[in-house]
Amino acid sequence: MKIVVAMSGGVDSSVAALLLKEQGHEVIGVSLRLAPDDNGSLQKRQGRCCSIDDMTDARQVCDKLEIPFYAIDSRDKFKSVVFDPFVKAYRAGQTPIPCLACNHEVKFGDLYKTAKALGASLATGHYAKVVDYNGVKTLARPHDQARDQTYYLYGTEPEVVQHLYLPLGELNKPDVREVAKKMGMAVHDKPDSHEICFVPDGNHARVIEAASGPMPAGEMQNLDGKKVSEHTGIHNFTIGQRRGIGIGLGERNYVVDLNAENQVVTLGPKSALACSKVSAGPLRTIVPTELWPTQVQVQIRARHQPQAATWSIADNGEIIFDFLEPAYAVALGQAAVAYDGDVMLGGALITGRLDGKFARQAN
Repeated sequence: MKIVVAMSGGVDSSVAALLLKEQGHEVIGVSLRLAPDDNGSLQKRQGRCCSIDDMTDARQVCDKLEIPFYAIDSRDKFKSVVFDPFVKAYRAGQTPIPCLACNHEVKFGDLYKTAKALGASLATGHYAKVVDYNGVKTLARPHDQARDQTYYLYGTEPEVVQHLYLPLGELNKPDVREVAKKMGMAVHDKPDSHEICFVPDGNHARVIEAASGPMPAGEMQNLDGKKVSEHTGIHNFTIGQRRGIGIGLGERNYVVDLNAENQVVTLGPKSALACSKVSAGPLRTIVPTELWPTQVQVQIRARHQPQAATWSIADNGEIIFDFLEPAYAVALGQAAVAYDGDVMLGGALITGRLDGKFARQAN
């Protein structure tokens, strides 16, 4: 088959292309230019993705594999659907995940359209599997669950899944690096991407201020509403944060609420983070909801353990999850992704904590 492989310049996508070629497919490597480099510089940015250096690495891998390589400039689309909403969400006291929109709208959106126009399927180096669930193709957690990336892919369109290849679903990361090393790929020991691609130094607050101006200062308060300190902007905080608060109150305290209307950051004990009911939208499903079980496992952050919950659809189309046991650190802007075991069903962005000490809904 003809398969377009999304080439990030990292070891995972490189090995995905290698494996598909070894299987006899006609492989085409495509890289997306997304976030601009720092002030147009060519500064090396280890541990991130989508830089000029990464595109160079991707081209060199394609040359070694003797497959075509193409680069697509998607910076305008990236800015409108990823970067601008990221800035807006942080200013509203939310904690967005830019990789979600990037995957859903750009990588699995525009890149799939490119593959389709070429009469090809699409492949990536994500750690996930394509599986059958009650007659529907969907995604499931990979063999190497420490590398599971299904949480970030909940919004993949069902049509895309029908034509999607994920060659690393059955492999462990050390094995992937070993394959690359044996093939003499220079990227075999390249560090994984951990930071947001458009936050070159890991300081997202600075990026937000550079894009939209200074954030207003405000108060840090305790559960009783008493001022305990001041802060320089709610964009420096996220729900559930304990480290880097910049204040000691003699006991373990967490950020338990962010109020964008009056710029108040509220601190409190872990118990104040408990929430049993959340809303999320817009709902994006790979598996139609009529095939969902009554009880699902819901993951509210990329590194959280999924929790059992029942679900319902509200009049406005959002999904409501009722957790059997309280969930902690539910942050607006993160995703609530539903699973049946290891099989992903769908998900949505968290729009509200509907109960708990600090119930809050997105404006």
